[in-house]
Amino acid sequence: MRKYFALIAITCLTSSLFVGCSGEEKVSSNGVTEITIPHYKVGQNVGAKFFVPQVERFNTLHADKYKINIEELPQDGYNDKIKQLAQQNKLPALVEAGDTDWINSYIIPNKKYYDLSDFISSNEHISNVVIEESLQYNTQEDGSVSTFPRTSSRPIGLFYNSTLYTPEKPIRDMSVDEFVQSLGDNKLAFITGENAWTTMLFYTSLIANEEGGVELLNSGAKDKITDFNNDIFINATTKLQEIAMSNGSSNMLGAAYADAANSFMSKNSAIIFNGSWMGSDFEQGSEDKWSNGFDGTQVVSDIYPGNVAIDTIQAIGWWIPDGLPEDELEVALAFLEFINTPEELEAYVLQEGGVLPNLEMSEAFKEKQKERVLINQLNSSVTSETHIVPTFEYIVHNSISQEEFGKLLPKLFDGSITPEEFCATLTEKAQSIE
Repeated sequence: MRKYFALIAITCLTSSLFVGCSGEEKVSSNGVTEITIPHYKVGQNVGAKFFVPQVERFNTLHADKYKINIEELPQDGYNDKIKQLAQQNKLPALVEAGDTDWINSYIIPNKKYYDLSDFISSNEHISNVVIEESLQYNTQEDGSVSTFPRTSSRPIGLFYNSTLYTPEKPIRDMSVDEFVQSLGDNKLAFITGENAWTTMLFYTSLIANEEGGVELLNSGAKDKITDFNNDIFINATTKLQEIAMSNGSSNMLGAAYADAANSFMSKNSAIIFNGSWMGSDFEQGSEDKWSNGFDGTQVVSDIYPGNVAIDTIQAIGWWIPDGLPEDELEVALAFLEFINTPEELEAYVLQEGGVLPNLEMSEAFKEKQKERVLINQLNSSVTSETHIVPTFEYIVHNSISQEEFGKLLPKLFDGSITPEEFCATLTEKAQSIE
């Protein structure tokens, strides 16, 4: 990678990985350049299991030159914090994603990002390992690359407790109606709190199973959908309402993700919709999360009815603000290079799941991967015939997915509003943003 050298950086010296300040840097007395980045992948957040040790590995490797500190943020406040820092001209040297509407309407048009095109093209390994479709999505009309492209594909599916739910055939081979009939009295770990993540995933699969739904979802990856008054959304919403009323978990109204996870790992729900990263919760060492006779070895993974898997290759990734002092830029680029080394990429998919389509995997990785039974099940469920679609949150405006969708679900689930009213309200809210 290119090397950048600096004269100074200012403030926020700490000996800890976790700090309480944002967007501040310092060259410490021993010549180590420190940067502080706010992030939600800390503490109890599921993403912390990989991200925090990864930052620690980076700090250890570059102990004589760089140090990254993390300011802990709640996930639901992350996007607003990044926007606030931008207004104060205090953006950190590294930002992972953020409010996609804001990035597409403010950061990119105003060229507030560091162009990553030279960084990618000048590194043979990185230029080979990025996924072409993701690179194209993040490449702007002038040829600049605004955010770092995806290197891995992580199909999102579901997990079920095989002691409660015993389907006669793989769920991916069922139609939606067959799946519903197979449930019996088993419960689904739905939620309406936060961004209604588990519910949103299943809703996405219902949309994909409607005629024209796959094409509609894929079209929204670039141009946000604002009109939900059509048969695809109304039919999918009708099915979601019916299934929630008959098979939704008893605690779904107002529930957050932690409530859904607890419901599943206490055998109060038979199925939870989530990504491969949850697989580690079912492995040895996570028994403190289990109760009521739950046993992680009895969990099975699959994708959605209709042979649908969810993943968003056309997504915004890590980005660097424009105009950084060169010492801070050097740290930021060094971190991007580090997390995309073969060793770190292999470690990532071992922990989080997914596949690296453009990387030749090491023999050591292949041996370790055999131990990740659930991840292997999920990855092997995806074939060339699988419909891979972006999740609902990526095809609508941020305020719709993060606020309005979850707000409306309790009324939909208790019958206070009809599916048509649900879709009409979403349309009104979405079009008021335009």
